[in-house]
Amino acid sequence: MNKIINFEEELTKLIRTQEERKSNIVKEHKCGIITDADMHEELKMISKKEVSMKRKLVNKVHVKMNGTPKAIRYEASRDLWVTKVSGDVRLHARTEAGLLDKILEYYDYHLMSYSIDHMFELALENKEQTENCSKLTIQRLKDDYNRFISDDFGKTDIRNVTKDSLKAYTKSMVIELHPKFKAFLKYKGVLNLIFEYALEYDYIQVNPVTAINNQKYKAECDTSKPANTEKILSNEDIKMIQAEVRKRMKLPRYNGYFICGYMILLAIETGMRAAELCALKWDDIEDYNIHIHAQQLTERPAGGKVFYYADWTKDEKGVSRGGRYYPITDNIAEILIKLKCLQKGKGIDSEYVFCNTAGEWIKMNAYESCLRRLMRSMGYSVTNNHAFRMSLNSNILIPKGIPVADRARLLGHSVETNLRHYSYARIGVDEEIRNLLNA
Repeated sequence: MNKIINFEEELTKLIRTQEERKSNIVKEHKCGIITDADMHEELKMISKKEVSMKRKLVNKVHVKMNGTPKAIRYEASRDLWVTKVSGDVRLHARTEAGLLDKILEYYDYHLMSYSIDHMFELALENKEQTENCSKLTIQRLKDDYNRFISDDFGKTDIRNVTKDSLKAYTKSMVIELHPKFKAFLKYKGVLNLIFEYALEYDYIQVNPVTAINNQKYKAECDTSKPANTEKILSNEDIKMIQAEVRKRMKLPRYNGYFICGYMILLAIETGMRAAELCALKWDDIEDYNIHIHAQQLTERPAGGKVFYYADWTKDEKGVSRGGRYYPITDNIAEILIKLKCLQKGKGIDSEYVFCNTAGEWIKMNAYESCLRRLMRSMGYSVTNNHAFRMSLNSNILIPKGIPVADRARLLGHSVETNLRHYSYARIGVDEEIRNLLNA
């Protein structure tokens, strides 16, 4: 008997070792140590070993009175793996591995964690392996999870989460964080990812997320709408910012190369996103247009942040559709020509339009940090690059009578987005309106 117990203990340790190995393989892939193909091949081999080990362990504990293993069978009509444990008690799962886990759980061999934390990791891994989603999507889900799921709730056994307990947690979360309603919907997205996965793979029998009525929690969310002055800049503001940038270009501290200043000037003229500015290459500058089709993105593997080039824009959502084209105006041409001449004079050679003196592309956090400091030094509460996009739409494109479909195309978003989120009443134009009314 002792030999059997020792065998079971050793086998359990081996299975746990395989689980740890799977986790390490995923980490190695995220750090770029192994390729995507190698990771999937390794995980496949480990999963086969795990199932084989679990079969051996189940055959030792899931036995009849005479000591022979109980039957485990696949029922094609129900698409289920099933077995009888005792009396009328039967267990079933969609996969053999899932059923083996349930059998071992029944006999009190806890080989896996049923915590919400662990279930999120499994659901995320499944999403990466089975769906065509970008690294940015995965990172955002991780960020949303860390923002909305507390440490205590993350340790909760998912099988013990009821509709009422989930409602209670949701209520306490919105009261504490008071998120924007859009952010609340991201919280719901995280819940759906976790509990739909758990339901599909038979870890739970009922999905409690269906009981969460969005509208009942909206009252505790931040539904305030920002004023125009909190979102866009006036034409006069834009002129002052341009003047400040050009003044700083002459300061000794920049040694004649204030590259972030050129990024600011082009953002004002084109409404390009910060990530698009960083990824812009000289090959994208055509005779009459700027071809905007890429962006700089980041991922956070263990040990730091990695910047990478993505050949698609934000609105294309991971699949390149050719990007968009922005016409090169006289102002845009002047900015690009001056920058090219400056780089040539300093011996700077790079495929990227915006690069440091070593030819390396400017990282988005460096640009955004520079812009934020400049705007704050000038006394503005609006300090992000996004304000240039909305200001261009509201101050220039709309007054010039450019149709909304064309405005949306130039800025790289939908018509609905342009109308709902980018169209603001201009600031400081009362005199202009008065003159128009008197004309």
